[in-house]
Amino acid sequence: MSNPKLGLIGIIGEEMKADFWGAAAKAAAIGYQGIEGVEHYLLQGDVQSNLKRYRELGMETITLSASRESLQEGLDKLVANAVTLGAPHVTVWWDPCDSKEDLLRGIEAYNRAGTRLAAEGVKLCYHNHAHEFKTAWNGVCAMDILAEYTDPQAVFFEMDIAWITMGGVDPVTILNKMAGRVPAIHVKDVTTADEPDQWTAVGTGIVRIAPSILKAREIGVEWMVVEQDRLRNLTPFETITASYLNLKEAGLLG
Repeated sequence: MSNPKLGLIGIIGEEMKADFWGAAAKAAAIGYQGIEGVEHYLLQGDVQSNLKRYRELGMETITLSASRESLQEGLDKLVANAVTLGAPHVTVWWDPCDSKEDLLRGIEAYNRAGTRLAAEGVKLCYHNHAHEFKTAWNGVCAMDILAEYTDPQAVFFEMDIAWITMGGVDPVTILNKMAGRVPAIHVKDVTTADEPDQWTAVGTGIVRIAPSILKAREIGVEWMVVEQDRLRNLTPFETITASYLNLKEAGLLG
């Protein structure tokens, strides 16, 4: 089995705002094959020309961003944009999990939207943070509720291995448990799980990067997306280069 394709999110956001095509070209030259969160740029002006130019860089559209609210109030637009851009996924980045009842209401929305998107060949994904593992009702954590009550044919998961670690759980165990429902993962690192916001370039912290990617490969994950919520000592392009090189040196690319 081959390793997942390599994507990117967030780190070069300001550089993309200043010069989207220049930043995308630099990321592609390093070795990245897609960037999450670029629909705003690709949907401006001549969309087909933008897509052609983006693909000529060797870049693919990975996912479109969504919220619970946009799934309920703007689903038609999300479906149309996903089809236009050829995006295989639409991803919900946050659910507060304030109560079990509220989470179940969110799950209803995810199931409805996921079924609609699936009819167009698009997978709805839910992206975790730490609180889904730390928040529990009667001993059952929010992530287990999400996995149990969402339709496995309509709702999938973009698992973040650093947030899983911050949630006090082994990402390899979680990926194995979620096999078949994880088309993409976020690959990032922290220097410690005992303090918040201690982000660092991939391969320079405590997250079990290599075992997680090997498990991702085993269960058929399609994309691994490099992220770093806050820069540490490197510039944005130094950060994505360092993360890429550390993954390459570990034999986790290609």
